[in-house]
Order: sequence, then structure tokens, then C-alpha cells
Amino acid sequence: RVLHKGSPMRKSSISSAPLPDTGHENIQASSVWDQEQWIAYHKAVASEILGTSSEKSDLTKISCWGRKVMRDYSSSFYAVTRFLPSKKKADVEIVYAAVRYPDEIVDTFPLSNEEKNAQLRSWKGQFERSADFDNIRQTVTSGIPVTLAGFRDVTRRHKIPDSYYISFLQSMQADVLPNRFIDWDDLIENYIYGSATVVGYFLAHIYGANSGETLDNCLRGARSLSIALQLTNFARDVADDAVRGRCYLPERHGISTNSSLVSEVLLGKESAMSEAQLILATEAEKWYLEAACDINSFNSDSRIAIEACHNLYSKLNNKIISNPSSLNRKSLSFSEKLSALPNSKYWRLPAALLLERY
Repeated sequence: RVLHKGSPMRKSSISSAPLPDTGHENIQASSVWDQEQWIAYHKAVASEILGTSSEKSDLTKISCWGRKVMRDYSSSFYAVTRFLPSKKKADVEIVYAAVRYPDEIVDTFPLSNEEKNAQLRSWKGQFERSADFDNIRQTVTSGIPVTLAGFRDVTRRHKIPDSYYISFLQSMQADVLPNRFIDWDDLIENYIYGSATVVGYFLAHIYGANSGETLDNCLRGARSLSIALQLTNFARDVADDAVRGRCYLPERHGISTNSSLVSEVLLGKESAMSEAQLILATEAEKWYLEAACDINSFNSDSRIAIEACHNLYSKLNNKIISNPSSLNRKSLSFSEKLSALPNSKYWRLPAALLLERY
């Protein structure tokens, strides 16, 4: 799913909506912030915005808010986005916050399925209503949460279609109750599109196209990388998802498909979960190769960040392929993360992580 704690795309293992009919309703993943903290932060930032005197200061407050969300929830994505120009970096941070909160509603807040659906519908309604206002201050004054006020400002400036975010929220609602997927096309078009691909599209609009390239080329590259990232997250979260009745491995996943494998994963069979990890990560590898073909389509000022993201998560994916194990959730060490980043830019990572303030 889109924004895993530690990845730019969701599918959180932090995650998983509880099931209404399997005895898992009260299973909740640990949360960085609980819902009360999110609400308190939204109110505090809204007060700061309403206490400022200019549109520029409103943008500053909103960008600081997005940076706080990303830094607290995803050290890896936070690291790779440090290579973006400051204005694009701020916009990406706001996008992160806009997809993080609905993900938390589904995955970590202690809510019933009915409450989750109700809150997602409310969030969608507030996003749609935010189009009625001209700027951040008007939007916040109207009672729209600061995350949506900032996101609306980003979508307006970069001409991002509302339909992308609506598709994202629909995908979040689909996760309230687990689904089964027939094959890779079913998974990619009917789930990953809303949970991850459209998030890649948000970023493609912000990054922009290189001279002589078109936005369509960027969107194609964003789609491939989004699918790859999502499959990697599915792979490393197989065991956590199984506890909550979720399995993102399609029923038909290859020539030698074992039709009972998904059921075995859901039953918690360790060998089945390790096999599922390998299949998902192997499929992801194909999409990393596809994504690499379009990286040069993006604006040169954004390319380092995109390459860093590609390198970082393909390295993680290869780690899963080399040693699939459902009992050991894979992650990269600090040194492994450094090795995936451009040598000439090493200084930015420790500076960002150790010195930058909210």
C-alpha cells in the first residue's frame, strides 16, 4: 500500500485493517502517532497558519508540517528526497502527509470497520470541498485539515487531477476488508493503481519532464517504479499481513502456480510465506528494470532523488530475493543505504538526518 513507514509507497506492515469475521478485529499495528496526536498537530499547525500574515508564511508552515510527517514516518524516503530542490522537496513532503493520514486510518487507528469507512468518506468530502477555496488560509479557516489544505495547494499549482487522489482513497477503503486477487493484472490495475501508482503520478507532476521529453513518459516511469516499490513492500510484509488476513500474492502468479499457496500463506505456514516473498520480489525486479528505462525522462533537478529511490529499494528487493524469510523482515542498514546513494551527495544524508529541524 502506499506509504509504508520506511518506504515511499504504502502497503504498510505497520498496517492492516482488522477483520470483522476472523477474530482479528482488535489487532492493530503500532503507530508513530495515534489519532489524537494527529488531530492535535492539525489544530496546532492551523493555529500557526491563522496567526501568520502572508501567503509565503502559510506555505512555510505547511511545508514544515509535511517535513515533520515524513521525517517521523519514513527515514528512507526522507533521505532520498533530500536530493530534491527545496520547493519540490516541500511539495513532496506535503503529498506524503496527504497519503499517510488515510493509511493510518485504515491500518493503525483503533477503529471499527464502520468507523474507518466513515472517516475515509469524511476525508474524501473535505478534499473535494477544499476546491472551493482560493488559498491555504481560506481553506484552513473553513475547517479543512491543514494536510488537505496544503495538498490542495500542491495539486492546484502542479495541475494534478483530483481523480488520482479519489482513486487513492478508494484503494484505502478497499483495504478495510481484505481482498483476493486473480492474477498480476488484477493486482496491478485494481489495487496497486489506487494505492501506489497514482502517488507516483503525484510526484511525476511535481518532478516535471526533462527537455525534449513529455509528461506521459514521466508518468510511464512513475507507474513502473510505483509498482516495483509496492511489490517490494508486499514481499517484506507477507507475515504481518497474513496475521490480519491479507495476502497480496495473486491466486495465479506464474506458470508453476500453486493454487493453494495463498491459503497456506493466510494460515501462517512459514515455508509458504517465504515462497510468496520470493515470488513477489522477483516480480518487482521486472518493474525496477522497466522503471530504469524512463528515469532520464524526468527533469534533471529531480533525477538524483529518483535514482536514489530506485537504487535504495531495488537493493532492498534484491536482499529479499537472496534470502526470503517470513520471520525476518528485511531492511537496509545505514551503510547499505549510503551505498545506494550517489557518492558525491553523501554529505546531504547525515546533514539532513542530524541537523535539519522541523
